[in-house]
Amino acid sequence: MAQVEEADPDRQSPLIIIPELQLEPPALPTPDPDDLPAPDESIPEAPIPDIDAPDYSRLSSNEEREARLEDMFERLALAETEESGDLIAEEIWAVWLDSGSGSVNLVLRRGAEAQARNDNAMARVMYDHVTRLQPNYAEGWARSSRLALEERDFARAVGEAVRTLTIEPRHFYALWTLGNVLERLGRPDEALDAYNEANRLHPTLETVADRVAALELQLGGGVL
Repeated sequence: MAQVEEADPDRQSPLIIIPELQLEPPALPTPDPDDLPAPDESIPEAPIPDIDAPDYSRLSSNEEREARLEDMFERLALAETEESGDLIAEEIWAVWLDSGSGSVNLVLRRGAEAQARNDNAMARVMYDHVTRLQPNYAEGWARSSRLALEERDFARAVGEAVRTLTIEPRHFYALWTLGNVLERLGRPDEALDAYNEANRLHPTLETVADRVAALELQLGGGVL
């Protein structure tokens, strides 16, 4: 699988100030009363409030974050198309990307930008800085793990993927990375376990489903 590309919720579009235009509205013709339609006496029904919508108002910020993630993962597990699954996954990533520190978010973003342009040396500096600043930030370890895989530092990639999953066990991207590394290390059974868990969390991610099918076939569990 190609590297999963992620949306960056911290990137902001430049503010464009449009000067207010002083224009006179066009004059409207006076309608002939005989041409007017009969008044519609029906009153539209008021919208029914969504009583099933979760109420986060009494939760702390950390409790609200977890409750929102739980809700998003429930929706992700029920997604029926790749497009709908990807949209929910982007919502999840928006939560994961927020470390709670603007400076850490900025350093992570610079690392991701460097990695995207194949400047792995700069990406490594940025990710190492992130994990030093916030060792309990799962996304920092997940990005560093994926970079270690690209660097063919498999021991580091495995260790950092496991550390990611210790902090956030539902991190399907770290599970995908772990599966990749285990395959390269010749450990297909363990790789299949990682892919199966990623597939359970994000069932519409076709690249993971493809690896599950391929390894099941390789290990004798597939059907020709």
